[in-house]
Amino acid sequence: MKHIAKFAVAAVAVILLAGCTGTVTNQSGTCSEDYLLVPALSIPGAIGACDNH
Repeated sequence: MKHIAKFAVAAVAVILLAGCTGTVTNQSGTCSEDYLLVPALSIPGAIGACDNH
């Protein structure tokens, strides 16, 4: 029974994280950034890899 509970917890965690991912594209459409949870926490966003103007 403990194995099923661990699997269920892992499955819920994966589903929640997968539901909180996405891609942000700049206004000119020349660059996009993938993120996990919120766009502000993306590595490309943090280092300014895309021009957001």
